[in-house]
Amino acid sequence: MKVETYLINLEGSHDRLARATEQLQAVNWSFERFAAYDGRGKALSSFDDYDDAATQQNLGRRLLNSEIGCYLSHYGCAEKFLKSDADYLVVLEDDMKISADFKKSVDQLIHYLHSHPELEWYLINLASKKKKFAKDIVQLNDFSLWHAYYFPIRGLGLIWSRQGAQAFVQAGRKIEMPVDVFFQSWLSQNGKGLGVWPPLVKPAGIDSDILGTVAIEGISRKQKENRSSSYGFKKQKRMWRDRYYALKHMLNS
Repeated sequence: MKVETYLINLEGSHDRLARATEQLQAVNWSFERFAAYDGRGKALSSFDDYDDAATQQNLGRRLLNSEIGCYLSHYGCAEKFLKSDADYLVVLEDDMKISADFKKSVDQLIHYLHSHPELEWYLINLASKKKKFAKDIVQLNDFSLWHAYYFPIRGLGLIWSRQGAQAFVQAGRKIEMPVDVFFQSWLSQNGKGLGVWPPLVKPAGIDSDILGTVAIEGISRKQKENRSSSYGFKKQKRMWRDRYYALKHMLNS
C-alpha cells in the first residue's frame, strides 16, 4: 500500500510553504510540493476548459481567475496521482493547520479503508466544518469516519482513492464552479464522499490568495464575479438540490 501527499503551494508563497513544511516535518509526514496553477491576472477567456456561460447560468456569477487556478491545481493533483503507482493521495492546501495526531490518525484511516474495499469511496474530507447528513462508519480512537452524504465544502485536506481521482478527471474536466463547490455537488449526488470528525485539518487563519489581484486593482470581488440578480436564488437552489440527493442516499443506506 502506497500513499503520496501533495502540498499545493503558489510560486512565491514562501512563508506558507515554510509553515506547512514545519507542521508536516514535526509529525514525520513526507510530502511533495505541488506547484499551484496561478490564475491571477489572467483573462477568463484564456482558460480552455472554463465555460463562462454555463457558470453564470448555474451560479449566477462568473468565477474569479484565481478560483479557476485553484480548480486546475486540484485537477492537476488528481492527474499526477493517476500517473503514479500510489494507492491513495493526500492533498493539502498550504493555508492549513494539521492536528497534533495527524500522522497517527491518517495512518489508521487509510489502513482501515484499505482493508474495507466494499466501501467504494471516492474522496475523504479531512477538514469538515460541520457534520451534516452523515452516517458513522467506525470510531477510530479519537475521531470517527462517516459517510459524508452532504459533502463538506472545505478543500484544505483531502484523501483520494484511485477510483475517485479517475472519476474526477473524467467528470470535472469542464469548469463551471469553484472546486470545493464542485466536490460538494458531485459527491452529494453520487454518495461516494466520506468525512472525519473532529477534523484533522483546519484553516491556519492566514489571508487567502484566492482574491488574487482584486485588492490591488481596487475592484470588489462582487464586481469581478459579475453577480446577477438571481445569484442568491441559484445558490439556494443548488444547495437544496444537493441536500435532497444527500438525504436520499442517507435514507437508502
